Amino acid sequence: MPERTASPSSRQAWEMSRPNKLESRFRDLIGQLAENGKLVVANVAYGEPSLSFGDLRDLSHFNPDWGDVRLDEQTVNEALALTTVSAYWESSEPLPKIFGEFYLPSPVEILGMGQDPAADLLEDPFHREFVSQLRPIDIAQLLTPRYMSSIRMIPQNGPLEVWFHDLTVMENPPYPVAYAKLDLTLVEYEEALLLTKGAHGWQYLFADISLAEPGMSHVAERLGTALEVLPAIFPDDDFAPLRVRLEARL
Repeated sequence: MPERTASPSSRQAWEMSRPNKLESRFRDLIGQLAENGKLVVANVAYGEPSLSFGDLRDLSHFNPDWGDVRLDEQTVNEALALTTVSAYWESSEPLPKIFGEFYLPSPVEILGMGQDPAADLLEDPFHREFVSQLRPIDIAQLLTPRYMSSIRMIPQNGPLEVWFHDLTVMENPPYPVAYAKLDLTLVEYEEALLLTKGAHGWQYLFADISLAEPGMSHVAERLGTALEVLPAIFPDDDFAPLRVRLEARL
């Protein structure tokens, strides 16, 4: 898959050096994680300015099938535009064990990725096409293989769909097993990540899924523990909206 290699103009370079609101908030989050004495933190990174989605509107440059795919104005104007933002963390004793992770690629990396090789292994034509349309925006590197969130690159009237995938067996026909659509735009996903800190499984709080099902009980238990412990680690944040979302799914 070709990558965009054009150098930014001097004006673009100047604009990229000024972090937008989300980039400033993620810079603060990385600092909070790294300096928090109640956490053990690894893989912490806050990258350099990158080309934004606004600089990459001609999506056919990345894939000829994307000529009719449009980026919404929120993504163009507000999404992160950094080479990478990432962290892995665990709570320290005597707190109950919780953990979280995120790895957010740059817009260029997201759009420049080829399709998931798993698509070619699927027998159902719709499943194969669906998986081939996904491009990861958040990838677990330590916690769980195949644990990621993606945008779906198809023509649409509004923002691009955001989908979550892990190894939990959840039925969601006609889509493949273990994929769930999130009630979030790309920018809203990044905003939610700021609050959840990447706590393992937080994406389920924004999916139309019952966590009361027997196969989802471990997810509900893990999220319940996280929402009990996170206020002790980040006392200045309000996690009540997340608890409301968890209760609505039990």
